[in-house]
Amino acid sequence: MEALIIGAVTVAAGAFRGVTGFGYALVAALGLAGISSPTGMVPFILINDLMLTAFTVVDRGRSPIDWRVTRVLMVSGLIGALCGTLLVPYLAGEVARILVSATIVVAACVALIANPPAWLAHKALGIGIGFITGVLLSAFAVGGPLIAAWLLAGGVRRDCIRGTLAVFFGVVDIFTLAARASMGEIDANLLHMLAIYAPLTLAGFAAGYALSHRLQQHVWDRVAGIGLVFIAIAGLLQTIHAIVTA
Repeated sequence: MEALIIGAVTVAAGAFRGVTGFGYALVAALGLAGISSPTGMVPFILINDLMLTAFTVVDRGRSPIDWRVTRVLMVSGLIGALCGTLLVPYLAGEVARILVSATIVVAACVALIANPPAWLAHKALGIGIGFITGVLLSAFAVGGPLIAAWLLAGGVRRDCIRGTLAVFFGVVDIFTLAARASMGEIDANLLHMLAIYAPLTLAGFAAGYALSHRLQQHVWDRVAGIGLVFIAIAGLLQTIHAIVTA
């Protein structure tokens, strides 16, 4: 049963990422949090997310990159990723489950903001958001919408956000995986899990990506919005359950 749940979750997460261009980690972390330690599943989620990110970077025609802001985000994000990795050994199972569920709720709600306020565009806030996102990605594999909101507030073209986030996530993911490996924080069964579930992730992503080419903009907006609302509600319920049962 556990294998079926993991397979269904990673297919659904890959499909959502294929359609919207974001959200694999949000869906995967939400679906897998009740199966294993949220921090223990991070390498599995990051490697799958990194694999999908590679496709986004290669698809440069649809995903141009704004290098001006990417460089700023990467520096603060890497520092945050280092801090998040060092924090992981001190996160108990139930504490981590509550934190990751709450983070998913916040991230999903932030992603629903279509037009972030202009004051959010300040460079100092961008550095802080990059750092916080690095911490969240390395500890729980979620947090990307915070950066997307800052990019939108700063006037970065919407067609550049996909590629800019892909580069940021890719660099932070690689750094986090290397740091965890050096600290012995990667499960010995990781390669076995990837061999089984990575093809399912790719299948879900391919189906979602093919569908994204057929969706009109207003339909895409509705699909992304409904998906984020569902993620936020499910994350809130999971947070409440984790607090009650802690």
